[in-house]
Formats: sequence, structure tokens, C-alpha cells
Amino acid sequence: MLFSCIVFIVVASQPLFAVDLNIYKTVTEVRQSQSGIGMNQYYFKRDEYANIIDGSISWDGTPFVKQEVLNTIDTLKNATVIVRPSYDCTCKSIEATIVDPNTMLLRNLATNGYFYADSRSIEYSSVKPDDGGTTVRFEFKNSSTNFNGTLSYLMRGITWLPSYDLCIQDDNTCSFQAYANIRNNQQQEYQINNTYFYSGDIQLANSYSLDLPYLSILRVAETSQAMANQSSIQADGEQEGFYFYSLKDNYTLHPKSSIRLPFITINVKCNFYYIATTSIGTGEYNGAFQRYYDITPDKFLPAGTLTIRDNQILIGQSSLPDVPVNYTKTITQGEDNDVQYVINGVVTASNKDPEEIAWHTYELLVKISNYKNKDVSGQLDFYGATQTNIEKTTCNSTNVNGNLIDLPFQVKKNANYQCRITVTLKMGINSRGK
Repeated sequence: MLFSCIVFIVVASQPLFAVDLNIYKTVTEVRQSQSGIGMNQYYFKRDEYANIIDGSISWDGTPFVKQEVLNTIDTLKNATVIVRPSYDCTCKSIEATIVDPNTMLLRNLATNGYFYADSRSIEYSSVKPDDGGTTVRFEFKNSSTNFNGTLSYLMRGITWLPSYDLCIQDDNTCSFQAYANIRNNQQQEYQINNTYFYSGDIQLANSYSLDLPYLSILRVAETSQAMANQSSIQADGEQEGFYFYSLKDNYTLHPKSSIRLPFITINVKCNFYYIATTSIGTGEYNGAFQRYYDITPDKFLPAGTLTIRDNQILIGQSSLPDVPVNYTKTITQGEDNDVQYVINGVVTASNKDPEEIAWHTYELLVKISNYKNKDVSGQLDFYGATQTNIEKTTCNSTNVNGNLIDLPFQVKKNANYQCRITVTLKMGINSRGK
């Protein structure tokens, strides 16, 4: 019977190479300058190569005569190894050769018999062990060729996402801070020379889904004090709808880590108010107002996560799409039960002829209550009908906008606002008609 055993194997990690990153929404182009004499080889760890888009590895530089991709575990074939026990026994170590490195089928050199072994029980005497990675090899004209060029490939293991902090001081005063979050979902560590960020995403020849495991614990890398105090990321322009930015600082992107850096300076105009939408009906009905935030940036805002705080109190988060420069984006953040409305509606008139267009006249008593210790403003909207006409009103301001009635308001702290609206709704042919 074969014995099982445990030995400690030290695997030399690949040296860190400085790279440039072109990061889109879900895919990243990695570019690395390389030079040397003879054959050029680059090794990818297993999880790193698994995230590379098939067929995207390329070489821009000295012309090559052949590009080859090799699974490095195959290099262990015919290697001489020693299988050792992990406990005190009279067992002897077995000297063997590897027949199939994928299954660890071995041949006993003493008996010529074949057996399977646990890879952890193997001592490698002629080659170093392998983690199942992949080697990309470029062969040039001859073994003395001086080569120089850039190795590049597309991968899904590195992503970036903007995040934004919106801090409200009062209804029209706010501060806005933007950050760039770089995330490395791989075991590989990278030394970064230059980073280029792109808004949006690129279309690939094949459809791939981004299926990266959720990392409950991420190592958040520390940034230098200079980088933390002010943004080193620069806006470089726009091309065919892609906005691009650059970071020319060197840093280390550790395995399974994320880095948060100050993004470009973006100034926003902000406005906070309340809105509620209701129907026109009979009887008493009520509701609470929704919080609304308008932001208008002075620069293009790449899609990202927005966190909203009001006087240091966390209100919530929202996923922002791309926001063009000087475009007003509206965000809603749930109900505020301190600002409510109550409506009492009665029908005062309606048509009786089934051959005519149906219409009803309503009288609405509107009450808006502010239970806060500060003034509030906003708008109460009523869904009307195909034709909506305000006959009379005591409200300070009303407006018919399509099939909506807009009622803007301002209410003092701990106060109520009341008014009446008489409105006629024409709804089409009476349902009793022939």
C-alpha cells in the first residue's frame, strides 16, 4: 500500500514586473515593456491566466517567428522525484519519474511499476514544482536576436469603479468628493508604472460574463500622504464617448486588494427638496414625501456609487449612470415621514349623458404638514386625466403639466400649509355609452 505524507515545498514566486494598466469597466489591458536577447518567455499563474481573454495576448515590437502558449505543468513530465513518508516508519523513500503531471501518475524506478501519489508528498530533485501556470513564449529569428517590445493582453481580474461622497449642508449647499477604486481580484501582485482609466466599456469579439467571487475581506492598500492629500489623477480628454484619465504615479497592487485614490476635482451644484405623487379621488387619503437630490456636475461624471450624507448623517447610496457635464441628475432616497400630506376630495359635478365625453369636477382640500424644526420646500403632484383643467384654487401656485397637476410649496418649521383646488377631469367616452 502506498503511504501518504506531507512535505513542505517552497515555490519561488515570479519577480514583479512593472506594467501599465488601461482599465475599462469590466476589462483591463495590461501592457509591459520587455527586452533581452534570444527567446522571450513570460509566466502567468493559474488564476491570472484564467482571467485573460482568449486570443488577446499580443506582442508589439521586434518581429517574432513563433508565439507559443504552454501549460507549464507539462514541463514536469519525465522529471525525477522522490516520494517520502511524513511520519516515522520503516518505509523507504521511492525514487520515481513523473509519467502524467496532471494526475501525478509516477513510475517507480526500482520496480518499473506505476502508481499515483499526492503532489504534496513529492520532493522534486531535478526541477522545481509547478502550480499549473502558463508560459507564453516568443521565438525570434535566432538565439542572438536583441528583442525589444511590449507584451499586452486583456484580462478581467483587475477593475476600477468611481465612488462619490455628497455631503449636504443645507438645501442648496453641498460638498462633493470623487474617488477612483482599483480592485485586484487575483493572487498576482503587480508593480504599476502608469494607470489609465476609461469610462464605459469596450465590446469584445465574444460575450463573456464577469463572474468574480465576492471578497468578504479585501486588503485595502495604503496610499502615500501626497496621494491622499490631493488627486494625482488627471483628466486627459474624450474620444468617441470614452472619457479617459491617467495616473502617472508608481504603486504596488497587492494580491486580493483594493486601492482608493482621490479622483479628479469635480464641482457640483446641488438642490434638495421633497416630492410626492398621488391621484385625484374622493374621500381622505394621505402619504409621506420622498427625498430628492439634484446634482449638476461641471465635468463628466463616470458611472459609479454615490454616498449621500446630510449634516454628517448617512442618508443612503445610489448607483449613478454616466452623467454628462452640466446635466442635472435626480436621485431619490426614500420617504421622510416628517413631511406628509392629507387630501380630502369630493365630486361636485359630473356629466350625465352617456353619449358625451365623461368628465368630473373635484374639489380637493390639501394639507401639507411639516413636523421638522426647519423650513422645507418641495412639490406635490396629482395624476389627472387626458384633459385636466384647474377651475379655481387658493394655492399659492399650481401648474398643469400634461396630465399632472404640480403644486409647489414651502412650509415653515413645525407648521402646516392648506389650500383648495377645484379641477375638472375629462376622461374620454363615458363607459355607459353604446
